[in-house]
Amino acid sequence: MKFCFFGNISGALKGKTLGGAELQIALLAKALACKGHEVVIIDPSSSESFTTEEGIKLINIPGWNKGRKGLRLFLNRIPALRKALTDQKADYYYVRMRTYFHLLTYNVARKLGSKFIVGLAHDIDVLSIRKKIKYKYSHNFNLFSFFTLQLPNDLVFHYLLKRADYITIQHTGQKVNQGAIKGKVVLFPNIIDISNFPHIENPSRDYFIHVGTLTMIKGVQNLFQLVNKLDKSNTIVIVGEAGDEKSSQILKEIIKNKNIVFRGGLSHKETIEMIANSKALINTSNYEGFPNIFLEAWATCVPVISLKVNPGNVFNKYDLGVCCEGDLGGMKKCMESGAMDSIDKGKLSKYVTDFHSYATAADRFLSLIH
Repeated sequence: MKFCFFGNISGALKGKTLGGAELQIALLAKALACKGHEVVIIDPSSSESFTTEEGIKLINIPGWNKGRKGLRLFLNRIPALRKALTDQKADYYYVRMRTYFHLLTYNVARKLGSKFIVGLAHDIDVLSIRKKIKYKYSHNFNLFSFFTLQLPNDLVFHYLLKRADYITIQHTGQKVNQGAIKGKVVLFPNIIDISNFPHIENPSRDYFIHVGTLTMIKGVQNLFQLVNKLDKSNTIVIVGEAGDEKSSQILKEIIKNKNIVFRGGLSHKETIEMIANSKALINTSNYEGFPNIFLEAWATCVPVISLKVNPGNVFNKYDLGVCCEGDLGGMKKCMESGAMDSIDKGKLSKYVTDFHSYATAADRFLSLIH
């Protein structure tokens, strides 16, 4: 079969991932290609077209950024992208993340009689536009950007959810309004490839670690409050950068504390090594999808202490750490009490192998869309 993906994926294919959604598309594409399927990725942002060692053909769109803003969308980008998508004549077209360009992919799939798949990348994806404004856009609200980019993206995404042949959800907590959709909702958990993960013989386990971009929706304000409550004998290593100006100001206050070690942005290999040596990964996000960083922690036998995020209730089902149900005081107590020391580390890696393995990803995915 032939699969066509669309998105800014070239970086993830080369080991320079922009985000979790891009990584997941790259991993699924690789898994399908390794099973002998024809896989094409249309990536307008790529400076070149190339073929990966797995056989994935990445196609760029020359001149994507040429022309005057506004006019080039209609004179250049839409015609070029439609042609690139149509030329593939794929059996399945797969999109993920919210962008109005996905409407073109859907229209091409319908014209060709192909199947159209929408993958949810975040719990925010299934919220109403009003809730998106409250939890996502309000912290750095720009009226022009909202009406020209964010609102069109959300309207198109909601339209496509109703018409897709398949909607893949990351966990059972991502509720799609079944009465409003025509297609099939299937559970396809995030993938993790641990083949190149470092093995740490004697991990130090002398600090907690927080990993990821620091923004309001990612809970930078919650992290600030937690740090102020926490006994200073507990060290927290922060890996990542602030994602906006407001979060940058909060981060500056956080790192003034003597028990905070700020590492900034690290390579993926360095980040995994830092996680593997930690007592536990902490997460203070208000919303997530199924965080890749959770999988990376569990794969290295490190439990997770999450303030709010509990995708599909996995903490309770599989004993992978603890979700504090939004209680910062409870999170503080959990960190200071050494509660994570009693977690069965074998269960953590087994969970990842059983439900998220790259080795079985293609077979799991194909069984769902068949």
